[in-house]
Amino acid sequence: MSLKKNFSPIEINTHNFRTVLKGFDKEDVKLFLNAIAESYQEVIIENTKLIKEVERLSSHLEEFQKRENLLKDALYLAQKTSDEVKSNAEKEAKNIVKDAELRADQFLRDALLRTNKIEREILDIKVERENALTALKDLIERLSYLVKAVEEKKNRENVEVISKE
Repeated sequence: MSLKKNFSPIEINTHNFRTVLKGFDKEDVKLFLNAIAESYQEVIIENTKLIKEVERLSSHLEEFQKRENLLKDALYLAQKTSDEVKSNAEKEAKNIVKDAELRADQFLRDALLRTNKIEREILDIKVERENALTALKDLIERLSYLVKAVEEKKNRENVEVISKE
């Protein structure tokens, strides 16, 4: 008799043993084989259920792995976008600061130019005032001289009029 490794429950139940002189009780062997066949049938059913469960869980695992990969990709993209936004914001901030500094420098240069211009104008006005004061003093001095000359002339005329009288 050659024995194979995998038997179905039906093969176990229908297997016929040879009879020998001092053999086992046929009825006990049949009962035992039926019990083994039933047990083996339960194992096959349980194994089939477990295989289906493994397939179902493998399918779920595959789906979860796909989701995980999608989430990882999304997270990577979000991080990359965040880094780009941050980098762009930093560049923009630096540009704004640089622009503000340039404008402030230009404003200061313009203010300095206006200040210098105003100072020159003030100096020019002071010079004009000094010139005007000098001219006014000269005018006053000439007028004073003229008034004296007119008074002297008047006095001389008065003297001449008195002496002619």
